[in-house]
Amino acid sequence: MRKLFLSLLMFFAVACDPNVAPPPTQSPTGTTAQKITFSVGPDQTLNYPNSLILPDEHTTFMPSPSGSNTYLVFGATTPKVSGALVLATSDLHTFTFADEYSSPVMSPTLGFTTCKSSFDPEFDLNYSAPGSVLQDPTRSPGNLIMVYEAENHCPGGVWQQPFYATVGIARSSDNGKTWPKPMDSELGGAGRYPVLKLSAPEPTTAEKPSMALGNAIPSAYADGSYLYISYLLVQPGNDGLARVARAKLGGAGPLTFLKWYNGAFSQPGIGGQDSGVLPSHGCTGYQNMAQISYNEALHSYLMTFVCVSVKKDAGDTFQPYQAAWYFSTATSLELQNWNSPQLIENSQYSVTQACGEVGSGDSFDGWYPSFMSPGSTAGNTSKTGYVFFMDGCDTGKRTFMSRTFTITGAAE
Repeated sequence: MRKLFLSLLMFFAVACDPNVAPPPTQSPTGTTAQKITFSVGPDQTLNYPNSLILPDEHTTFMPSPSGSNTYLVFGATTPKVSGALVLATSDLHTFTFADEYSSPVMSPTLGFTTCKSSFDPEFDLNYSAPGSVLQDPTRSPGNLIMVYEAENHCPGGVWQQPFYATVGIARSSDNGKTWPKPMDSELGGAGRYPVLKLSAPEPTTAEKPSMALGNAIPSAYADGSYLYISYLLVQPGNDGLARVARAKLGGAGPLTFLKWYNGAFSQPGIGGQDSGVLPSHGCTGYQNMAQISYNEALHSYLMTFVCVSVKKDAGDTFQPYQAAWYFSTATSLELQNWNSPQLIENSQYSVTQACGEVGSGDSFDGWYPSFMSPGSTAGNTSKTGYVFFMDGCDTGKRTFMSRTFTITGAAE
């Protein structure tokens, strides 16, 4: 539901300036790369309700609380309502709407292309779709946290495709059946509120030209009593590196996040500055759609992401031409000591521009890759498993697909 490439590509205007230092090739706290081979198999077709447009963020797989072999699948979105839905699967191939869940289980205030007559700063006015849904490890079973992308597309009360995005938190105490309703407020209300917000303020008047801004495409992992969120910085001049923020769990009030900035979690989640956590880009472009898990075979934290490669066109402007999945490992989320990214074999495909409505999107066989391993704890991965993703246009026609993955050379 978004167009990211224009804002992301603008970082090359800075990064390629000979007077500006390029990103470091190795983090001072980076881990030593293990001899790992990470590969994926061919695309596999999935069966799911044909009324759905899937996915529009990362997809979460949670084992059923009943103890059966069924997974609850939290994802985004449904047509016309850009919110959260819940599916069920017992074979990771056929997906149906989950029993006892009324999808969408959480929605924004307005339809995606609808605005009020005047400017409304409500942070999730037009879009509220989950990047991750996970059990709060400090509360009893069934107390879930949704980390979601929230978007306002109505600067000055005028709709535009580019967004102002924040990362929101919502809570459910009944295993995700019900979630708080939206509040007509820039900072939300109890149980549903923004936690990561760009330092640049939200535009209050119609933009010419319009531009995507914000903290977007979140994914979360709970490590002990901390909740970590990987996310994307969308802003002209950014460096194209993935971001991470964290908050302490276990308190009674709203979660307070700190963004990683220049070697520490030191900047406020709302309005603070941030910096990239990976020591290099991986490809000749920028990182997108990162996901963190703990890999039981590597005995390390694992970050996977899409890396989009770019090259100059006839007009001397950088344009995306291919993308692939990459991975990095770390021994400490507190230190963010990630090693240099490596290619996930067999994941590289071309990027085709100008797809979707009025040519607003880009097509790739691999958007929103979400890795999971059957039998592992929710949020963890092992030597083998599945990755679920989108094949097609990020603002138009797409298909929900999967591939198997295999990791070799990992520690036993």
